[in-house]
Amino acid sequence: MNAPRQGLFASLLIVSFTLHTFLLVLATTHQLNENRANQGQLMTTQLVTDSLSELDPANTVSLALLANRYATNPNIASIRILDANKQVLATGGMSKTRQGEIFVRDALQNEKKVGTIEITLIKPSIGEILRTQWMAILFSLFIHSLLWLAYRAIARPSRTEYLTNINNEARLKHELQMLTQALEQEKKNTAVTLAQSQHLSKPLVKAREFKAETQDQNAIALNIQFYDPKQLLDSITDKVSIPYFNLCQIFLTKSIELCVQHYKLNVSDITTVQQFNRNGATLTISSEKPNAAECLAMIGTVFQLLSEVLYKRYREDKRFVLQTRCAIATSVETMQLNAVQAAERLVNQLSAKESAIYLPNELLKDLSTHYELVNLPNPTNVLTRHAFMINGMDSNQAELAQTIRTEILKAKQSRAS
Repeated sequence: MNAPRQGLFASLLIVSFTLHTFLLVLATTHQLNENRANQGQLMTTQLVTDSLSELDPANTVSLALLANRYATNPNIASIRILDANKQVLATGGMSKTRQGEIFVRDALQNEKKVGTIEITLIKPSIGEILRTQWMAILFSLFIHSLLWLAYRAIARPSRTEYLTNINNEARLKHELQMLTQALEQEKKNTAVTLAQSQHLSKPLVKAREFKAETQDQNAIALNIQFYDPKQLLDSITDKVSIPYFNLCQIFLTKSIELCVQHYKLNVSDITTVQQFNRNGATLTISSEKPNAAECLAMIGTVFQLLSEVLYKRYREDKRFVLQTRCAIATSVETMQLNAVQAAERLVNQLSAKESAIYLPNELLKDLSTHYELVNLPNPTNVLTRHAFMINGMDSNQAELAQTIRTEILKAKQSRAS
């Protein structure tokens, strides 16, 4: 049982250790610069005082001995004593090739310049600074290592939490395995496939009458589309996409059958304008039917739940899958859009797992008693200005959606077995 996000926490600790080391070197460098400045000023002043009597007249032997005595300081790279004409009188230093900070001071006697003192103090490199601070860096590494070990011990889930997560993952994996087996069984069974194809081909006959029906101002349309910002649908073959679309259509068909039973409607009341393909699927129903809007909303909710289960399972198996979004709409006279066109236009404003509605006030009032509705962000036209996003539902609707979802999953498992 490992702690969650160990890699992320380890990365943060590495960044913290690096930043701490950088700040330590920066602070040490700043302190050394200040010390070097003070030391350089003091040493040039002292050397001017000591060498003043030997500069006028110039005594090069005494000046050389004086320079060598000062050069015994390990911080000094080089010393030069010059006369008033910038001629070198004496030099000293054991590291004349080292770079450093130069301190210069004129030697004045009775307000007359008699010479110049130049002292170069060694400027330590980053490597030298790190060698001087190895104890602090090692202690910082020890502290960060303790934090890593403490996180692994504290953040590690308890045995109960671990077993609960394992059970949930196993249950979800088992459900989707059964769904996958059911799909494979249907593909191999020609008779079942033919029956299913005949069942799904019935909406094609109804689609011929779609033109007349969509002109009816009382029609309500449900449009379900895939959320595909990376345009993955364009990169897959029919061998991959058609079985996936068929499975989505099976889910949608079962959702319709169970939802119309609950709302005491007939399957024939729902018209399948478009079966699942790359552009999604579209359903319509007459608003004159009782509970028509509630039924379409429940169909969309149940399908979204099934789609999310399928998405999680297929992602684990690294198979192609997309999340979905749906919209319910009636015709928009001011934009000359029928119900189907309005639903297709509205669903394009949504992201994954989102649902939106555009309905007249009388239908919207009935729907708002069971669903939490919020305004669509950033409206740009009449459709989006009067549309709402479904942000939640009451406990009864949520329980109903979960019950229907579970019934569909169990039915698929029994068929697979």
